[in-house]
Amino acid sequence: MSRSIFVFSLLSLSLPSAVLAGPERPVSTQKTIEVSATEKIEVIAEVAIIKVGCQNQAATKDAAYADNTRLGNKIIEALLDAGVAKEAIETESLNLEREQDRYGVKPSQPLKYFASQKWQILAQASEAQKIVDIAVAAGANQIENVEWSVKDPAQLEAKAYAAALRRTKELAEQTASQTGLKLGEIISIVNSTGSYGRFGRAGGGGGMFAMAAVAAPKIAMLKLQLGMVEHEASVTITYSIVP
Repeated sequence: MSRSIFVFSLLSLSLPSAVLAGPERPVSTQKTIEVSATEKIEVIAEVAIIKVGCQNQAATKDAAYADNTRLGNKIIEALLDAGVAKEAIETESLNLEREQDRYGVKPSQPLKYFASQKWQILAQASEAQKIVDIAVAAGANQIENVEWSVKDPAQLEAKAYAAALRRTKELAEQTASQTGLKLGEIISIVNSTGSYGRFGRAGGGGGMFAMAAVAAPKIAMLKLQLGMVEHEASVTITYSIVP
């Protein structure tokens, strides 16, 4: 997908009279042509950031904490046994609170305590389905979302920029040919980029693949659709117009 903008401009370049210290100088006039284009590169995700967790409640603080710890340990153990590397699992949050602190005081109801913990799991995108299934089978009862990314975001950015630069030059040449203009030197190049996943962010970094192949559980559960990662770049080139 691309968006192209063409602007022809006639610029008069001169210094303000307030800063002229010497004799008056001739004002220079330069004709320019400015062309902008935006190109978007879309690829299949290579990296998945999976967010899962477990939550429970009990009549006492100690019971809620103990039950959540037991459940959390069971989930982590199942993931490690399946081949997920320990360094690929990161604790995102821990929480222990009273129901009354959440929803206000309810004198007629007995006290309840809630405990929860959540993790971020970094994996190859192709392993995301297996990891979700394993976590849920082991007792995870919270799945927030899956964020999709690529191994090398800089490479995707470079591809988008190259495509936008190429398209901008093509537009400039086409416009010059159709209007009888002759392009001169490039005066300036301005570019901007933006990256994002169709279902999440496009970030990422090193160390995401320190894991073996993950063994799938016997029963598949939630079905994930592999995400797409997009990177968009815009380029504006200003050419001088020669006689």
